[in-house]
This record gives sequence, structure tokens and C-alpha cells, in this order.
Amino acid sequence: MTMTTDRAPGPETTVPPGSDPTGPVPTGSTPTGTDPSSDRDERHAWNMGAWWHVAFTVAMAAVIVLALVTGPPEWRWLTAALMVAVVVVYLVFARPLISPEKDFPSTGRALGLMGLFLLPSVPAVILNPTLVFALIAIAPVCFMTVGSVLAVATVGVILLFPTVLGGLLGWEDWASVGVSLLINGAILGYALWFGTWIERIVVQSVERYELIEALRRSREEVARLSEEAGALAEREHLAREMHDTLAQGFTSIVTLAQAVESELDSDPVTARRHLALMRETAAENLAETRAMVAARQSLRLEDEGLDASLRRICERLGRELGISVNAEVTGEPEELPNDLQICLLRTAQEALANVRKHAGARATTVTLAYTDVGVRLTVADDGLGFDTSLPAHGNGLANMRHRAATVGGLLDLESVPGRGTTVRLAIPHDDADE
Repeated sequence: MTMTTDRAPGPETTVPPGSDPTGPVPTGSTPTGTDPSSDRDERHAWNMGAWWHVAFTVAMAAVIVLALVTGPPEWRWLTAALMVAVVVVYLVFARPLISPEKDFPSTGRALGLMGLFLLPSVPAVILNPTLVFALIAIAPVCFMTVGSVLAVATVGVILLFPTVLGGLLGWEDWASVGVSLLINGAILGYALWFGTWIERIVVQSVERYELIEALRRSREEVARLSEEAGALAEREHLAREMHDTLAQGFTSIVTLAQAVESELDSDPVTARRHLALMRETAAENLAETRAMVAARQSLRLEDEGLDASLRRICERLGRELGISVNAEVTGEPEELPNDLQICLLRTAQEALANVRKHAGARATTVTLAYTDVGVRLTVADDGLGFDTSLPAHGNGLANMRHRAATVGGLLDLESVPGRGTTVRLAIPHDDADE
């Protein structure tokens, strides 16, 4: 008995020009777009089919020999020829249907196939009742090709019709005919029950197989999406790091280079100071780049700590712009986790970069406050300010908000045109959240 199993098509494969798509596959490798489990199932089904073909051939060969040595001598060659006809029906019509990929044929085709089996087998059994042993080969073929109901009906005709005919023609007494009908009827009833039960088991097995295959494909899809999400998150993280470090450094270098161009002739001292700042900024960018390549955090934090890093970037911006940029630390300093330090430093860098590019400020203050409930960073300037209701340009503000949310902090931005801008980042302690 065969049931149809839908297999999901694998991805398309690309054959390089000039290669042989039918060539041998190296041992231990799986061709692109193939499913090893599907290949294994197909090989198993092929092996089962091959063994059944061998078993059918051996059984029918034994029945043909039995036809040649038993029964009325005048009918032996005829009955053997009828058994050969059964083999031909199997090879031509039934064998192509014995496959895991084949479903039961339509009712008309199934009846036709059973008729072809009955046409030679019933006369052979009538002429030589011993040839009923042919059912050893014929019955499984019927169950595998047309299902339990038609198979039991076909087997019943082969078993019962010669017996009934023998009673009608007086070859057997009706008592023995009745016993034979009773025994064979019980056998056929059991065969019908057992066959339909096996069919239900096969259907359930196919459904479970399809469910397992769907689950496997779902797991593969989840793994693929998880990998893509991880790669995307890593790219976004790297983009934020580059925006807050390398991009800001390069912007500072470009600004200083423009200033040096205008100062070389008129103010060499200031030009040399700006060149020193360019060299310092380039060295920091190089260190940041090496840290990213090595998948490490900021080297400056490891070397000098958060407080010193804030003072350094404030002092450098003040020298670069020629304005007052003060760094203040209040409260009792505490040892913060590295991710919190990175968040505070990057937020200060981005806020100061906006001061450089947009504020036009004369004074800026960066305050790091350690409190009982957490740590708070404030960057305030007296520059031009802007309207916070307008959509923001660039990724700076979005990056700051994302970093704050990542560590459980809250970012607040206040700005009024002509009255400066204030950026506040508050990160509570873990126990404060509870």
C-alpha cells in the first residue's frame, strides 16, 4: 500500500559553466539544494521496492513450478501459462504503482487492474486448487496498489468463487463448501479490518512525517532569521560606533584642516596648534579603529577611566574651537560597568560633536553626577539652539536614544532657538529599577 508524501522542493542549484551536472559527488559531501533525509528516504523506498519485486518473482516462480507438477496433467501447461500471465500483469500494470510517490489509482483503473489479475488467476485455481498459494504474491500486490476494500474483494473472488463453483458443479459436497466459506470468510473479514487499520497507521505516519518536515524547515528558517538578525544587529552596532568615534574624528580633522589652510600665512602659531590637534585626533581614530578590528571596547576607557576621558574630550574641543568647555564630576565616583561607561562617553561625544557642528556656542559644560539613585550626564551649551518639534537630521540623536535604551537609561533633550541646548542622560542603579 502506498501513500503520497509531498516533499518541499529544495533551493535551485547553479551549475558552473563547463561543469558536468551529472558528474560524481565527492564522498562525504551533499550537493547544494538536496535534502539528505529525503535522499535517505528515497533510497530506503527504492530498496524496499527492489526487495518486494524479488520476493514476488521468487514466489510466482515457485507457483509456476507447482502448476507444472500438481493438478490434472492435461491442464498443467495451461495453468502454468495462466500464472505466467499473472506475472506479466504485475510487471506491466501493477509494478509502476508500487512506489512511495504513487497514490491509489482511480476507482475505474483499480477495478481494471483487479480484473486483469482475476482473469488468469481464477481459471487457474479452478483447474488446480493448489494454485491458491499464488495469493501469497497476489494479495500483497492488491493491498499495495488499490487499497484494502478492493484487495479483499479480489482475494475473496479467488478464494471463494472456485469453492462455490465446485459445489454448484457437484465437485464438492455443500458441507465442505460451507466450512470452507466460513473459514475463508473469517480470514477475509480479518484481512479487511487489519488492512484498513494499517492504512490509517500509514496515513498518520505520513501526516507526522509532513509535520516533522515542516517543523524542521521552520527551525531552519528560525536559525536563518536569527543569524540574519544577529548580523544586522552587529552591523548596526558597528555603524553606531563608527558614527560616534571615527566619523566625528574625521569631521574634526576636516574642520582643523580648513582652519590650518587659512592660518598658515596669517597665524603660523595657531596653525601649528591646530596641526597638533589633527595629529592627536588622527591617532585617537587609529586607536579606535584597531579596537574595533580587535572586537574590543574603547581603549581610552581601559587606559584612563570615564572621568578622565570626559575631561580629555572637553579640553580638546575647547582648544579646537577656542571656547570654554568645562568638565565637572560631582558626587562620589563609583566603578561603573563597561557598557555604562561606553554609553556615557559616546553620548557626551555625540553631544559635543553637535556643539562643534551646529551650536555656535561660546561656552559648554559637561557634568557627570554620581547620585544615590544612579548616574546622570548633562551636556549644556549657550549656542543657537533649535526647534525640537522639527524632525532631526542625521543619526546622532537616534544613536544616543538607542544607547540609552540599551542600558536601561533615559535620554532627554531640551533646546530653545537662541537659548542653547541641553542633553541629559540618566541611568538608574539596578536596585533603583527594582
